[in-house]
Amino acid sequence: MSKDGVAASSAGNKTRAGATTQLGHYQLLDLLGVGGMAEVFRGRTSGPGGFERTVVVKRILPANAADSEFVRMFVAEAKILGMLHHPNVVQAYDFGEIDDTLFLVLEYVDGPSLGRVMRACRTMGQKIPPAIAAHFAHELCRALDYVHTLTGGDGEPLRIVHRDVTPSNVVLTATGGLKLLDFGVAKFGASEAHTQNGTLKGKPAYLAPEAIKGQAFDHRLDIFAVGVLLHEMLTLNVLFGSDNDLITLHKVMEQPIPRPSEHDPEVPPALDAIVMRALERDPDARYPTAAEMASDLNAFVVAGQLHSDQVVAFVRDIQAHLAATTRPKVATVVSPNAATAVDTTQEGEGGPTRRDIGLRFRMSRLGRLLFGGRGRRPRQ
Repeated sequence: MSKDGVAASSAGNKTRAGATTQLGHYQLLDLLGVGGMAEVFRGRTSGPGGFERTVVVKRILPANAADSEFVRMFVAEAKILGMLHHPNVVQAYDFGEIDDTLFLVLEYVDGPSLGRVMRACRTMGQKIPPAIAAHFAHELCRALDYVHTLTGGDGEPLRIVHRDVTPSNVVLTATGGLKLLDFGVAKFGASEAHTQNGTLKGKPAYLAPEAIKGQAFDHRLDIFAVGVLLHEMLTLNVLFGSDNDLITLHKVMEQPIPRPSEHDPEVPPALDAIVMRALERDPDARYPTAAEMASDLNAFVVAGQLHSDQVVAFVRDIQAHLAATTRPKVATVVSPNAATAVDTTQEGEGGPTRRDIGLRFRMSRLGRLLFGGRGRRPRQ
C-alpha cells in the first residue's frame, strides 16, 4: 500500500492502490492481503496518554459492498467472532460501517502460521517433537470445543462449525500459545446443514468425506481437519494434497491413510491411535467431541512431561530461522478470509490457496470425474 503524500481524514483518503490510510479512528499501516471477499490491513488505533494497539482491519471489498451474499457472509463472520471469547480464538474488537463499507477489527497475532512452521522445519531438517505437535493439537481442540459448544443468550446451542481448520488458519504466539482464526466460511446454527447447489466451502485437503459427498455434517467435520493437521505435523508431509482439487478430494475419499509412525517410527503408538481415530472417514467412528480428543492429547502430553519452556524454545527457534531467511520488506499476509497475519504461500497446505470464498464445484461433475458414470454416487 502506498503511503507517500496521503492525507488522512475520518472518512479516509484513497491511495493509488485504492486503499485508505485512515478508516474511522483506525490508521491502516500495511496491506496484508486481498481475498475474494475482503482486503486485510495491519492497523493501529491510539488514544490519550500514548495508548496504542496494533490490530487487523478487515474491510469488505468495494466490488462486494453491494452484493447481498457477500455482505451476509461478512456480517455472519462478525456476529460469530463477536460472541467468541477464548484464549485460543482470535478476538474481535470492533465492527462498523463507514461510507457504506463494512469493516471488522480483530486481534493482531504477531507469530507464524502452523503452515509456515512446518515449512521452516522441513527447511531446517528438523522434526516437530511429537509432544509439541500434540500440545498444539490439544490447544486447537480446546478452541474448537469452545466454539462447538457455545450457546446463545437463550441458552440454546449455536452449533458453530468452523469448516476451515487449516495450517494457515492456526497461528502460534511467541509464548507457545495458539490462535484459531478465520471464521469467514463457518456454519452457524442450522444454516447450510447440507451443501447447497453443489457448493463446497473450505480447502480440499482438509475437508471431511461427508462434506465432499454432500451429506449433512456437524462439528466432527472440524475434528477430521485436526486429525489431518496433527498427521502433517508429525510427518511434515502433506496427507491428501495435490495440485488438482479433484484428485485431492479423491484422495480424501479413497486413499489409504498411513499411521504417522509408518513415516517416523519415533511417533508413539498412543499418538498414532489419536490421529487415526480423528481421521476415521465415518464420522460416527471419530472422536464425538473436540473435548474428548483434547483429553486424550492432554494425557499424552502430561505422560511425556512436556514443559511450557520447551514449547516456547521451539517457537523461538522457528521465529529466529524465519527472521534470518525471510527477505526484508516481505510482509506476511492472510488467507482469503483470515482474521490475522499469516504467510502468503500455501505450499504444503493442500494445494494452492483459492482466492475465493470457498471451493466451488458441482457434485455431479465430481461424481463423473472421480467415480465414473453420470449420477453415480461416490462409494460410502
